[in-house]
Amino acid sequence: MPFPLGRPILLMLVIAAATGTVIALRPTPPAAKLQLWIFSPEHEALYQPLIAEFQKRTGLSVDMQLVGSGALDRRLQSDFMEGVHDSQTPDVVEIEIGSVGTFFRPPLTDIGFEPIEPYLRRSGLYDQILPARLAPWTSRDVLFGVPHDVHPVALVYRHDLFQQAGIDLPAATTWPQFREDCLRFQDYWRAHGFPTRHAVEMHRSKSDELLMLLMQRGINPIDDFNRVHLADPHVAETIAFYARCVAGSRPIASESAGGEGPFAQDLQAGDLCVFFSADWRLRDLKKYGGDEMRGKLRLMPLPRFDPTDAPTATWGGTMIAILKTSPHKQQAWELIQQLYFSPQAMQNSMATSYILPPLPAAWNTAKDQPGDRYFAGQHVEQLLADLARQIPRRYVTPASAVAGVYLVQVLWRATDYVDAHGGDGLEAACQGWLNEAAADLQRRVAFMSFH
Repeated sequence: MPFPLGRPILLMLVIAAATGTVIALRPTPPAAKLQLWIFSPEHEALYQPLIAEFQKRTGLSVDMQLVGSGALDRRLQSDFMEGVHDSQTPDVVEIEIGSVGTFFRPPLTDIGFEPIEPYLRRSGLYDQILPARLAPWTSRDVLFGVPHDVHPVALVYRHDLFQQAGIDLPAATTWPQFREDCLRFQDYWRAHGFPTRHAVEMHRSKSDELLMLLMQRGINPIDDFNRVHLADPHVAETIAFYARCVAGSRPIASESAGGEGPFAQDLQAGDLCVFFSADWRLRDLKKYGGDEMRGKLRLMPLPRFDPTDAPTATWGGTMIAILKTSPHKQQAWELIQQLYFSPQAMQNSMATSYILPPLPAAWNTAKDQPGDRYFAGQHVEQLLADLARQIPRRYVTPASAVAGVYLVQVLWRATDYVDAHGGDGLEAACQGWLNEAAADLQRRVAFMSFH
């Protein structure tokens, strides 16, 4: 029987029916798949339940890759140079504070991270984050990353051993007073048969503790606009003091032999009795101290050089950023909020590692926490929160690592000077070495800059 509307219409209906069948049988396109790169195994464990909840809530897929920090940096730099985004390129990435400066070398428009401040402002989070903690992730007034942490620094000390020596260490509110108390502490224990007992863990060949002393005085060796501050007279004063602590005939400091075993032995035996500790290091001190140290450790703020100094510094840190090439920026931002600012994320961070999130409002629960039994009932979280509100700004630039090398070189010369000549004339000598270092660093900064 002929089709009443004619052969052309019949052919069109057959084609439409066939096409519709193909479309109906075609699988639903998968939701956007976000690539997340991290470098910390501890973060991986914290993020797994958060990502599971995020995927369930949004329908988005997240592929979290744990990549060693060095390999992550190299792969990311390569991606930035190529300027492309494929299935192997992250949408979201965490960067450690020691690495971030290398990514800030290009002109602002060529930095591979998406400026993050607009996202923070639209969400209302910008004004809730501790302002000082945005500094490390900012280059030339542009914010490229969201801080994961605050990392305020305190001193952790063997309260039992200082108490036996008759010394109330927290009463030492200035660094010169602290040094004198540590010398008395060592004299007491040498007289009681402990000739190798040193008061403080401080390093002659690393700049970590020295940088903290400078930071609490408001000094960054180089700031976010590449201005060099090595020649500041306070730097010479601080290095001279530090050198007297670690060198000469009356040092108060020594170094651990290194590694978990020797460090645990130094801590438990009391060979080292005061430690610079950010919030993250408290977990390590408990691990190495074990039951042997339960109830014997306490925390105190950093002593100061001047009344205007901060009683704390900051040590370490991580940011999270969105790649400029990501095709899923809004979804990436939603993932960041889940990992960093969801109630579960902030609670987990503080509960498992003492690490404070960058939102001071989240610290309000610290005052309601019971005393920490490991630290003999001291309210550790409240002390950390009080210090966190006072952390100084730390800036990181492409030349920050080079500036650290210059500091170590001057420190070496200062310690050699103290070993050979004592402390007379040391500060003036340090100022001369720092003036030379500052001029050389300024030339290197100019060479490293893009024009």
